[in-house]
Amino acid sequence: MRNHGLALITALVLLTVLVSVITILFVGSMGDLQQSRSSVQLAQARAVAEAGETYARYALAGPARSDIRNAILPLMSATADPYSEWVIPQSQWSSLATTIQNTLNTNFGSVAGASLGGIGSATVQYSVSNLRGLAYATAGQAPAQTYVADYVITSTGRAGGGIRRVQDKGIFQIQLGRPSLSQWLFLVDDAEGDAGFFPTGTVFNGPVHANHAWGFWGTPVFRDVISTSDDGAYYYNANGRCGGASRVWVRGDSRPPCTVPRFEKGFIRSAPEVDLPNSTLSQQRAALGMDPLDTSTPSNSEICFRLGLHNPPTRRCNSSPSIPDGVYLVNDGSSVQGGIYVQGNLDQLKLEASGDGKQVYTLRQGSNTWVITADYAANTTSVRLNGGPLQVFSGVPNGHAPLGSGGPTGQIYVTGRIDDLRGPGRSGSLACGVDYPGNSDLCPDHPPPDQIRPALSKETQLNITAVNKIGVTSDLIYECDPTKVADGGYTSSRPRCVTTDGLVPTVLGVFSQRDHIVIEDSPVKAPDNIYLWGSFLAGASGKGLAVENYGGRGKQGKMHVYGGVIQSSDQLRGTLNGSGGLGSGYIETYDYDLRFANSTLAPPNFPTVRSFDLQTIVPVKMSFREY
Repeated sequence: MRNHGLALITALVLLTVLVSVITILFVGSMGDLQQSRSSVQLAQARAVAEAGETYARYALAGPARSDIRNAILPLMSATADPYSEWVIPQSQWSSLATTIQNTLNTNFGSVAGASLGGIGSATVQYSVSNLRGLAYATAGQAPAQTYVADYVITSTGRAGGGIRRVQDKGIFQIQLGRPSLSQWLFLVDDAEGDAGFFPTGTVFNGPVHANHAWGFWGTPVFRDVISTSDDGAYYYNANGRCGGASRVWVRGDSRPPCTVPRFEKGFIRSAPEVDLPNSTLSQQRAALGMDPLDTSTPSNSEICFRLGLHNPPTRRCNSSPSIPDGVYLVNDGSSVQGGIYVQGNLDQLKLEASGDGKQVYTLRQGSNTWVITADYAANTTSVRLNGGPLQVFSGVPNGHAPLGSGGPTGQIYVTGRIDDLRGPGRSGSLACGVDYPGNSDLCPDHPPPDQIRPALSKETQLNITAVNKIGVTSDLIYECDPTKVADGGYTSSRPRCVTTDGLVPTVLGVFSQRDHIVIEDSPVKAPDNIYLWGSFLAGASGKGLAVENYGGRGKQGKMHVYGGVIQSSDQLRGTLNGSGGLGSGYIETYDYDLRFANSTLAPPNFPTVRSFDLQTIVPVKMSFREY
């Protein structure tokens, strides 16, 4: 019995020890699990805090730009000399920093949990101080100023019970300038909303502005900011679904149920007016190889010398001679020194990309035809008149004119009109029809159908300016579609369109000083479903991008605009039938060239806005810490 009792006691002791060990292990494991969970939550909190800091710098450079611009614009002086005076007066610097700080904290102070994968949440606190001027405009360069401010971004991340903070200190530069008018997808002084409208089917995916009189019918779509200097717009009674007048002025965003536009980024009313240019002196001087910043009128004597016409005793440029009609590649006898200058009218200007790095210009004036070929690889330009001897010059007329001096530039300047501006045409019929809604949709905006041959070589940067009317008779597209160069399927059959940075330099501007840019009907009729790439500007009072005989030329499908339209008065380019379908002319589709945003890319020597504006905001991180 004693042995059995000892055995029982021993078993109980061992069981007690085992239970103790298990308890210790369990408690230890629970502690490890809690510590592990806490570590995970802290790591997650740090991750969302860093995401918040990244979002804050992104907001500074991008989404907050319009808010910061709205804070700056009312403070800018319209009379300051940007080369010696601050456009933003020094007395406003401190209050502007406070306004920007409050705007950032109000509108960009948190990151939605859905954007963080449900891990946690991030809140952001901004501090902006010591805003000051950094640099006046530089003599001999386009007027621009740079300001700088100190910033501190504190991002707090929360995940479960974990909290972490990260702090980013740095500066951000505010760059002001006079941006190119090409930064707008659609800009008009008078949108003529009391006589016409933008109907269902119209789509804008870039910034648009009308100083006055927007008109809407049905459900046009605006995917970027739309603004006006008026306090409202005209809303039409689409399909008779609203009671009352056919056209009503509304100080708001819609007239339900008949007209409800889609303003995806808002409709800003009472915005500052944007003035349009009334001079082409800068473009004329650029073509002559003179300083485009000097907007004084060149004398006949200066023009004569720049065109190489001084040839005593036959012609003496000193005595202000008349300039004979003709086409002139501005040169010094051996090298290109400017652009292409045309005295008089042009019967035809044809643009053609050769496909192997050459840009071919064919210019016809009366019985004379000039063929000018810019060979970008060889860096030479050749001229042939009426099939005669070939003249070859070093350099190419391409790109922006050097500011302060002038030089080779992609500027064609015509002192009269251009009757027939065209590309090389089409190799065959397109697959789409002319009905809208309907078979006109079979031709996409991008890439354009292969049957349309390119007008501009990949390297070409060109501005075409005429004092009077410019008639357009065919498609004008680029050799490489800027929206497709990152698509291997697209570039596999277009090896010249492969780029190392995904950017295409090609750009076109078309500018009439005194008259319309006209899509012609007679004697040469522009094609159905026309493709127009570039920025098209007709800024004289009452002028714009017009379609000749828009109501009687028959249905022609879509006008695919890629780039922008800038005009004094919006023109009717087509008619609708009673059910909203295309009756005659074109229905427009507008596609923004993202390279034009903030004037990152602009046609050479293209007009700029007359007042200063915000161009870029560049945040620069100087230090980073976690706590």
